[in-house]
Amino acid sequence: MNDFYRLSAAITWMRFPLILFVILLHGYSVVQLQGLHPTYFSSIYPFALWLGETGVPGFLFISGFLFFLSKKSYSAKLQSRFHTLLIPYLIWNGLLLVVYLLLYVLGHPQEINDRSIADYEAIDYVRLFWDRGTFDNGNFVPILCPFWYIRNLILLSLLSPVVWFMVRYLREVFLVVIAIWWILTPHNAFVAQSMLFFSLGAYFSIHQHNPLQVFTRQRTFFFSLFLLLGLADMLSHSVYATPVNLQIHRLALLANLPILFLVADHFASRQHNHTLLSSSVFIVFSIHYPIIVVLRKLCVNLFSAMPDVTQILLYFGCFAVTVLMSLLFYVILQKVSPRLTNILAGNRT
Repeated sequence: MNDFYRLSAAITWMRFPLILFVILLHGYSVVQLQGLHPTYFSSIYPFALWLGETGVPGFLFISGFLFFLSKKSYSAKLQSRFHTLLIPYLIWNGLLLVVYLLLYVLGHPQEINDRSIADYEAIDYVRLFWDRGTFDNGNFVPILCPFWYIRNLILLSLLSPVVWFMVRYLREVFLVVIAIWWILTPHNAFVAQSMLFFSLGAYFSIHQHNPLQVFTRQRTFFFSLFLLLGLADMLSHSVYATPVNLQIHRLALLANLPILFLVADHFASRQHNHTLLSSSVFIVFSIHYPIIVVLRKLCVNLFSAMPDVTQILLYFGCFAVTVLMSLLFYVILQKVSPRLTNILAGNRT
């Protein structure tokens, strides 16, 4: 297996685990239990946050790497992203807006960011495709919340000549500065995160480094870093809080990426392929959020008085049901209309 094919196979294999990480994160973040639940939090932290928050950075890294790996012209790349990013972005956000409006027409009051859509003007509906009514220090999201990643990826594609220049000539200095910005920024830091991991992936393409080769040559170092920072992250959030919990966590997320590539290479090189799962990733990413929101709200509202052990089981149960329902939606859609599936998936099926 040549180096490029091996890297391509690893990236293909990695995509579905990354979307599972995203669902694990949202299973925790969309609705949180009231009060203190130390057993619940410490038990799901490794899944919901340590792994969960690795999902989008992983996708951003891959996107940056593949964007600059392509030898197409800037205009050709933007034309491609028009179909793979912008069209599905508009369609999926538009579909969710239609659902809100239908529920409202049927007599169910609908609020977005604590504001009733009955009070919306035309510009407010347009704004929903950019943010849900608040900028939130750069952590704003469109009506379909997870699509902030797609929106930021569209913006990064437009700004790719700037990214290329900074990565090409400032090299590691640029990456270190962006990394420090991200690590020190409180809350979600969507803007800094997007810039860092897209640029980190771009670095490997622009300077013609195969990330899998780099991670494989230094596997002992990366595994040691992964274990050390992963342990520090979980202990600092579950056992002994420190003033730098967030910084430890973000360093741990950085250390997770090389291991994802190494694990993906291990399975992909042994022909453990999952073509159906890989082809379903964009649809699962697009449809999972409403499902997990409904399931988690039901569980929290109906079983909030249950002990932490039950809450842990409910968390993983909601995750499993969301994954299965999302995959079922993809399979049915693919059988009913492959063409529509392809449009909704941004020409990825």
